[in-house]
Amino acid sequence: MQVKVRVSRGLMDMSDVEAFVIDDDFDPLADLDLDEGERDDAEAGYLPPIPDADKSVVPPPVELSPAERIEKLLAGMPGQQFRLLRAVELCAEPRTLEEAAAALDEAHPSPTSVYSSVQVIQLLERAGALERLEDEGAGDAPAEGEEDRATEAMGESADADIAPSAAEDGEALAEGEEPEGDFISVTPAPPCRYQATQAGFDAIAAHVNEDRIVQKIVEEKRYLPIFQRVLEMAAREGGCPTKELDTAVDGDPLCAEPRRFCGFFRGKLEETGAIEWRDTWTITDLGRSVLASDLFDAASSAEGAADPSLLGAAASSDAASAVEGVAAPSSSVR
Repeated sequence: MQVKVRVSRGLMDMSDVEAFVIDDDFDPLADLDLDEGERDDAEAGYLPPIPDADKSVVPPPVELSPAERIEKLLAGMPGQQFRLLRAVELCAEPRTLEEAAAALDEAHPSPTSVYSSVQVIQLLERAGALERLEDEGAGDAPAEGEEDRATEAMGESADADIAPSAAEDGEALAEGEEPEGDFISVTPAPPCRYQATQAGFDAIAAHVNEDRIVQKIVEEKRYLPIFQRVLEMAAREGGCPTKELDTAVDGDPLCAEPRRFCGFFRGKLEETGAIEWRDTWTITDLGRSVLASDLFDAASSAEGAADPSLLGAAASSDAASAVEGVAAPSSSVR
């Protein structure tokens, strides 16, 4: 390719310059004695070095046991763990997917959750908390509603397109005689049921118990009055809103140093299943049992003793007694 450059006489006092030629055929490998095949291999086979290539190796997948998969699922969905465990509990007896989902919606409604009840059942099956049972011999007698759903899925016109009716051909088949020719017969899939596994029952026993709540509460015994207050407010009919809980806890002197807020205590109680969110914070059966136990008896006594009004009354009583004791001798002297 030739490029001509013309320089203006007004800028440079020189004649027109016939420019230069750019060689597009320059080959950086021309000085090397390589055949065409070797040259192609040298260009195609070159890979840039990868830093820390030994650390970039993808390790083989690790197979987890059902118990480990269940714990991983519960840890990944902390706000849904008791809903998951409730679903396992409801499947103690085999249930169809529709039955299990309906029972879960009734026992633990979560209209704002991104996980539907059907998805919860499927997640538990994948983790190993539920097992899928195929109903053998149910293909000939589909469950109620299964045949209708299969017909709707196929469409009413499918049979007409695949297997021409005898009326169109003008031929009436004798009783028990099969039509000639190839045709497709679609039958609904046999229904399946879901049942809890032993790993699922073990997860319920490990997470749904009062000891876990008590252990979390007594980690810092100085906050026993705060935990008791939150449980009592959540035990009211209709539960307790978040704002009201915050108002009752955030200003308590026990939360001043170190600074604590109501979310700290509420999170511990929710994590262990003592309270749950049902449009308001509501106490669970486990939380009610802990509240009725003697765990908070000492805390109630200490809180009553620390009440400023009670302390003021006691101080006034002591002062009155002291005055009477001093006044008595003076009158006798007189």
